[in-house]
Order: sequence, then structure tokens, then C-alpha cells
Amino acid sequence: MKKIANIKLELSDWLYNAGVVGICKIFETNDDYYEKHSNYIVFDEKLLEDFEEKYFNYFINKYEKFTSWYKIVSIEDKLINFSEDTVDEKYIEKFNKQIEYVKTKLKSASYKSGYEVIENKEIDLLKEEQKLKKIKKTKKQSIQDVIPMIEEQNKFLQEIIEFLKKEEVKRIIIAKNVIYDVIAKFWSDVSFLYKKSNKKDMYNEYKKYFIDDCIDYIHQNKEKFKYTCFSCNNKISKLSKPASYDLAWINKIGVDMSPTRKMSHFWNFNGDTFICPICNIIYSCIPAGFTILKDKGIFINENSDIDTLVKVNNTAIDNNTSFQELEEKSYFTIADNMKQSEFERTNKEIDNIQIVKLDSNNERRPYSFNIISKNKLRIIYNNRGNLKLLISKNAKIGDGSYINLYSEVIKRLYDNKNLFDLISQLFYLKLGDKFKGLSYLKNIIKINNSFLGGIMGKKIYYKKIDEIHKLGFCLRKEYEIKKADNKINGITYRLLNALKTKNSNKFMDTLLNAYMYIRKPIPTEFIEGLKDEAKLQTIGYAFLLGLQGDTSKLESNEEGAVNNE
Repeated sequence: MKKIANIKLELSDWLYNAGVVGICKIFETNDDYYEKHSNYIVFDEKLLEDFEEKYFNYFINKYEKFTSWYKIVSIEDKLINFSEDTVDEKYIEKFNKQIEYVKTKLKSASYKSGYEVIENKEIDLLKEEQKLKKIKKTKKQSIQDVIPMIEEQNKFLQEIIEFLKKEEVKRIIIAKNVIYDVIAKFWSDVSFLYKKSNKKDMYNEYKKYFIDDCIDYIHQNKEKFKYTCFSCNNKISKLSKPASYDLAWINKIGVDMSPTRKMSHFWNFNGDTFICPICNIIYSCIPAGFTILKDKGIFINENSDIDTLVKVNNTAIDNNTSFQELEEKSYFTIADNMKQSEFERTNKEIDNIQIVKLDSNNERRPYSFNIISKNKLRIIYNNRGNLKLLISKNAKIGDGSYINLYSEVIKRLYDNKNLFDLISQLFYLKLGDKFKGLSYLKNIIKINNSFLGGIMGKKIYYKKIDEIHKLGFCLRKEYEIKKADNKINGITYRLLNALKTKNSNKFMDTLLNAYMYIRKPIPTEFIEGLKDEAKLQTIGYAFLLGLQGDTSKLESNEEGAVNNE
């Protein structure tokens, strides 16, 4: 009886880490227990039993609603609830597009190869596809004349969908979908992506190529093995399959082992670059480590510890998520999942974090890398409460389009730009009655203040921002008492223009006139702003918040109070 082995995987470079995250996510999706330690995981060999099912189960759970299979079967309710009363020219146009989509998919290469695997031959989908015909309505025909044709096509579509929903059929067709939509963006030419295996059962092919040899390897006596795995330093007996594997199958990263071609220098590869059967499985899980949207993907190499690494790469997505949103969410996700203790270490111990992006349409360089520096990360972390409030908040701009406040803030922080232009833009929109989120402007002002302190050393106390905010509100009240609140927008415009042009003299002149009207002196709090351009803008915009009537809580913001001095 074989002794059950424990398998240990340690964090390494970004690509291997993506594979480790991938296998962790696969285990978690299938409710498999594994141990998480600081920089490694340990799992029981038993978890590799039926791993081929678990592997595809992860991708199907994650991406089912993005597949063509789902797009086809999701029209079933509309077909079942068909009513003649709803039919008009637009209905026919939309119905024809659905027919065209279904026909295209059913006769595509991936679906055809899937049919070869499906044992249930109850209906021939290629023959069913030929029955599908677009509705052609002549000028002489009425809507009623084409209703019978619609009903007939409706019936054909329902029969196709009923077959596609059968468990065995769904299992194969969706697997084909995720292979081409997700997995093939990362690796190719082996297992179920080997050309000659195209019409074979992908589950069996994965098991044969990745799992079976790994199980054998785990129980081998490795004392006399003279070679070493490139990735994990496990001993291997020889530099050929099934004892070891090259990395040529990993798209645009691995080595072409052909002697007639140049080898990739991504990792200084050479002809001795071989991995053990365990690592072969890990690299096959790279697609699960990334989050994919259409032709693009993202992986966050935040390797402070395994738990955080897995969490930050578990972003939820839906069909409305854009890749830009996914990328911007990733910055917040990193900060939101980090522990305060990580920021209390010395700077040397806090590593920069890699954002690895995949663009599968870029054949030459599909991978690109962004670095989140310690300073940026600290600013995002310290302001995670303010940022969270902005995530779903939008503002309508001049051309009728909308900007997302969270996205605009993150974009500037990443580019090392302050937020004054955004703050100014939102104030002008407020004056034009196109933006009503004054309280969100305060969040942005505080985030910007944190940025100025972290990058430029020009932060002022949050308490001071609140005090200035209150002064603006008090001035507004004085004008309201004098029945002169119609003057407030004019004052705001002049102060805004002065801040936009960084004209401190014009700002102070406008302020002086505003206070002279109520026969009061300018508060001494503005003196600090005269000493520094950035501080004047922070103070000025905080003042305008109150002047425009923002009554949000005027207490010091506890969130992000780290290093406020």
C-alpha cells in the first residue's frame, strides 16, 4: 500500500506564483482543504484524484456566463414565452441576429470537435443547424404572414437548447468554450491542446498528460536522480518526458527547444530548462491564477504571503465589467487585503507589487508589467475608506458621457498626478447643476491631501481641512442671513478660477471682498495657504465645499489617519 504524500509548493517568480494561485483557487472552488503558510502551501496527494474534473469545474464556474454556450441557452425563456403581440420589425431583426449567432457557433471548429467527444448522439447538431433559417419578410408581407416561420424557428432553437443543456453535452461544450476563451491564451500544443488530441475527451487528455505521470513521480525514490527541476529544485531522473518536461508549451514565455530556433531569454533559459511533473501541473494552472476578460487578463503578484496573494486575485467579474474597471479595482483590492502590520515594517521589507497584464492580441509581447510602489500602496491603503465610497459613483461631463470618480482618482494616483484638476472639474460641474456629490468631493480632497504628503511632503492636517470646510459653510450662512445667497455662486466661480490658475493674489482679493460684505476679517487659517501653492489649493477647495453647502460630517476622518503629520 502506497504511503500518501504531502506536496509542498513555495512562492517564486510571478509566472509560477500565478500557477500556485491557480491551483489554490481550483481547490477552493471544489471545497478541497489545503494548508496555507506564509510563503508556501501544502496539500495531500489525494487532492489530485479527479483533478481533471476539478480543473475544468473551476473554469466553468468562473466563466460560464461569458461562454457562447451560455449566450445560446440564455434565450430559452424568451423562446418559451413567445407572444405574437411582441413581434414587430425590431423583433424580427433581433431574432435573426440570434439565429445567425447560434448557426455560427454550432458549425464552428470548437463545437464540431466537441461533438466528436459527446457520446449522446440523440440529435445531430450540424443537421439541426441547417434547419435554422433567418426570417425573410417581403414588403408585401405583413407581420402576421411571418409568424408561422418564427414559430417554426423558435421550435428548432428550443430543441437545440434542450440538447445543449443536457449534463454530458454541457460538460463538453463549455469545456471547449473555456479552453479556447481562457486556457489557450496561456499554453498550447500539449494535452487537449495538442492538434491530434483536438477531437478527444479533454478531461481524459488532461489526466493522462498532467496527472498520471505526476502520481507516479511522487512515489519514486529520487535519491539517485541527478537532474534538478528548474522551478522547485525537486530531483528528476532524466531530461525527457515523462520524467520531466520543457516549457515550450507556455505561450510567449517558455522555451522553444528546437535547435533551429533561438531560445527565449525571458529567464535566461537554456537547453537544460526542465521541470518536474508536479510543476508541470502548476504551470497548467496559470490560467486559473489570472482573471480574464475577453482577450485580456490580469494577475497581481503580491507575494507578501499566500493568503493575501490568493485573495487579491479573486476579483468578481460579470458581463458588465470592463478591463479598465478590473485593473483599477485591483489596486484597491491589494490595499484592502493587506494587513496593517505590513505597513509597520521597515521600507526595505515592503516590496513593490507587480501587476501583470495579458493582452492575447499582442503576439510579440502579450505580457506587460506595472509596478505599484510602496508610496502609492501606502496612499491607497491609508485612504481605502475614502476610495471605497467612490467605487460606483459617476459624474456626467460636458460631452454627455460619464466618468467614474474611483477610476479617475486611481488613474491619477498611479500616474503620480495630483487630483486638483479632477476636483476643479467637479466643482464646475456642481455650479452647472450637473454634479451633486459634494460629500464625494471631500473624499477626493482628503485622498489628494494624502497624496501630497506621501509624494510631495505637502500634506496638511485632516483636522485643518475640516476647519476650513466649516469656515466656508459659516460664510454661506452669513450670506443667507443677509438674503444674499444669490451671490454665492459668483464668489465660488471667482475663487475656482483663482485656484485653477494658481493665482493666490486673486484668491485672497476675492476672499477679502466676500468677508468685507459681511463685515468680518479673513480667518487666519488662510495664512498657511499663502506660503505654499499646493496647500492653498487644498485649503481653497475645502473652503468651497462649505461655501457650496456641503454639510457632511465635519469631524476628522479616522480612516487613513496614519502619518497625517
